[in-house]
Amino acid sequence: MASHVVVTDTSFRRQNIKVTPGTYMTDVLEEACKKFGLKSSNYVLKNKGKSIPMEVPFRQAGIVPGAKLELVVASKSPTVISVALQLPEEYAASVPGGRLTDKFSSDTTIWHVLRKFESVESKNFNFTARGNTNVQNGNVLEALIFYEMPVVNLMGRDYAEFTDLQKTLAQFGFNKGSCLIRLNFKGTDKPLEEAMAIIEEYFKEDPVEPAASVSAAAPVEDFNSPVDSAKTTSEEATPNTETETSQTEPEPTASLPTPESEQELVGPDQRPITIYSAPTGDVPKAALQPFREEDYEPSIIHAKLHQDRLKSSTHNQRLLSYDEVERLEKEKAAKITSTKTVKIKIKFPDQSTIISPFEAHETGLDLHKYVTGVIRVENQPFKLGWIDATGKRHVVPKDGKKLIQDLRFEGNVMVNFTWGEGVSDAATKAPTLKPQFAQKAKEIPIPEIVSATQCETAGASSSGVGQADPKPKAKGKGGVPSWLKLGKK
Repeated sequence: MASHVVVTDTSFRRQNIKVTPGTYMTDVLEEACKKFGLKSSNYVLKNKGKSIPMEVPFRQAGIVPGAKLELVVASKSPTVISVALQLPEEYAASVPGGRLTDKFSSDTTIWHVLRKFESVESKNFNFTARGNTNVQNGNVLEALIFYEMPVVNLMGRDYAEFTDLQKTLAQFGFNKGSCLIRLNFKGTDKPLEEAMAIIEEYFKEDPVEPAASVSAAAPVEDFNSPVDSAKTTSEEATPNTETETSQTEPEPTASLPTPESEQELVGPDQRPITIYSAPTGDVPKAALQPFREEDYEPSIIHAKLHQDRLKSSTHNQRLLSYDEVERLEKEKAAKITSTKTVKIKIKFPDQSTIISPFEAHETGLDLHKYVTGVIRVENQPFKLGWIDATGKRHVVPKDGKKLIQDLRFEGNVMVNFTWGEGVSDAATKAPTLKPQFAQKAKEIPIPEIVSATQCETAGASSSGVGQADPKPKAKGKGGVPSWLKLGKK
């Protein structure tokens, strides 16, 4: 039984749209936008201020015949949609349940969804470039390969045109929640070469995706085979050494004392080690520095920076899209994979510290063994803890988890040594390090602190501006107001 709904746009124009119980709400939206001369991808329908599910037919939308619908501007911020792809029989047996699941942004096209699913690791799927051989006149040499078109079924409707596959999930009415896509194929009368040319015309960004996946997978191969990568780098470096001999000849004589001094301090497993002794006084050396009121007074640069931060905090910040989050995760994983060594500084309860490098293949168990070889009482329980970049406290597990890849150690990491439960009193009161290491400890170098006035005078003298001002500034004028001064700590 035919009926109609009344659609009103933002200018209060009205259009009557004929509907049947099986008419999909996306068709109602497209018909209304066509009559108003608008682009349907930029608008949604609402009924009495409530959003209407666009992916369902009219009988399931909860709208009565003759209802008044509002045409409003859609949100430009994409949402995350959980997509499940139901595979045809030839692929269903290779996947548990016959479905592939992933999360996509609502502005992702159906074509890109298929391309993403067919690039699943350890699977050999082909959804978008299939061909079917057609033998003509019984001669195999005259056989032609025709393109097989992917057919997607959404909410009971089949879509098998390139124009349909160009539409986004939001254009099909999926703006939140989940979505089920049933995939099938149908033969066409287009040769495969002609179809590939049409695909390149419709989807120009597709050829870039394989290159991106190869570049993203390259660091993983280097990490899994460090020996092979070391060989290749050494082979690439050998031809260049002949041309650079004139530049590298004076360097060995100048750098000879450094390796000798470093070889003198070697810890367990012949690992380089730097040892710093505990402070001798009861008062921290930072507290012995003279107090200056000027150190707590911000400069004009600090005031401008503070104002810029306040101004930027009032602006709305766009949330990252699904593709941007995925790209950041890939960059972070590539950075971790490229990290070969990390310096770990271990601080003991008696305030003595050691610094040693660890490589990418070493684990938390290796770190525990190394610390056990440094401390005086090796049979007492202890824990190694560290704080990550987010401020969370963690304990280094005594297992096979890798320090860099699994625990995400990078750069310089501070690890705190604490005694475990059941430790003896003698172990806690005695020096932590073994005598052979404690004797080689040195004091922590303290850099000379330059005051702000010295920096300003030095900068003024170097620039030629440090001359006497004939007109002294009046007190209370200019400078930084008192309310902006930093408090004392």
